[in-house]
Amino acid sequence: MRISIIGAGKVGGAIAYTLMIGGIQEIVLVDIDRDRACGEAQDLREGIPVLPFFPKIYAGDFSKISSSHIVIITAGEKRRPSDSRLDLLRNNARIMKQVIEKVVEYNRSCIIFIVSNPVDVLTYLALNQSGFSERRVFGLGTFLDTIRFKSALSEEVEVNPSELHALIIGEHGDSMVPVWSQTRIFGIPLCEYKRLDKAKMDEILKKTRNAGAEAILKKGGACFSVALAVSEVIWSIVLDRKKIIPVTSLLNGYYGISDVCLSVPTLIGKEGAEELIKIPLSREEKEGLRYSGSILKEKIGQLELNG
Repeated sequence: MRISIIGAGKVGGAIAYTLMIGGIQEIVLVDIDRDRACGEAQDLREGIPVLPFFPKIYAGDFSKISSSHIVIITAGEKRRPSDSRLDLLRNNARIMKQVIEKVVEYNRSCIIFIVSNPVDVLTYLALNQSGFSERRVFGLGTFLDTIRFKSALSEEVEVNPSELHALIIGEHGDSMVPVWSQTRIFGIPLCEYKRLDKAKMDEILKKTRNAGAEAILKKGGACFSVALAVSEVIWSIVLDRKKIIPVTSLLNGYYGISDVCLSVPTLIGKEGAEELIKIPLSREEKEGLRYSGSILKEKIGQLELNG
C-alpha cells in the first residue's frame, strides 16, 4: 500500500518515520521544498537495512500520489507561540486549496487525512473543494488532545494510560470539550475511583489545551506525539480495525450540529471515517460541543468571505 505525505517538515518527517518502522511498505514525500523532501526520504532509506522488511521511501511531485490509498496533508505555515490555531486560517487555507487542487487532479479515489492546522476548518475546506464523500475526507482533530488528556490524567490518578477511557471532543483548539461524564478507569467512573475537585480538573484541561503551544515555545512544535496519533488512525484504515477515534469530520445533525467539521467519536476502517458514534453527554458537554461548532462556523464564514 502506498501512502503519500504532503509536507515534509518536522511533522511530515516524523509521520513518515513512524509509518515506516510500523511496516507501511511504500511512502511518498511531497513538499514545495523538493530538496527537503529528498533529504528526508534519503535519511529514512538509509535506515532500512536494520528493518525486518524492505519499504520503498522516496520523494516526488504530485504525480507520484496517483496510486496512493491515503494522502496525509501536513503542509502549511508553522504556528508561532503567540498564535492560536485559528490565527493560521487565512494563509493555510490558501495553501490547502492549492494542495487539494493537485490531489484531485492526480488521485480521485484516495482518502484525504488532514493534519495541518487549523485542522477543523481546513478539513471543511478540503471536503468542499475536493467533492469527495464525507467518509474520505477527515482530520486528526482532537485525537491528539485526547492522547494528551489521557497522559495528564494518568499522571494525576497514577494509573497506566491504557487503563483510561477518556475523551476530548469538539474543536482542536481553545473550545475543546473534555467528556468528564464518560471518563472511566478500567470501567469504573472516575468519580468513584478518585474524586478530583474542579480546580484539579481545570488544571488537567489547561495542561491539555496548552500542550501544543508549550511544545512550540520549548522546541518549535510537537511532532512525535502527532506522528503516533496519525499512525494509530492510518493503521485502523489499513487493517480495517474499526477503532473508535475522535477525529474531525462533517457533522449533520449530531446533537443538533450541522455543516461544520468537529471531532466526535468515529468508527475508522478501510473506507475512512465510516460512522459517527453518538455517545451520552452531559448538558454542559452538549453546550460546549455546540459552542465549538459556533466558533468554527464563524471562522468558516470568514474564510468564505475572504475567498
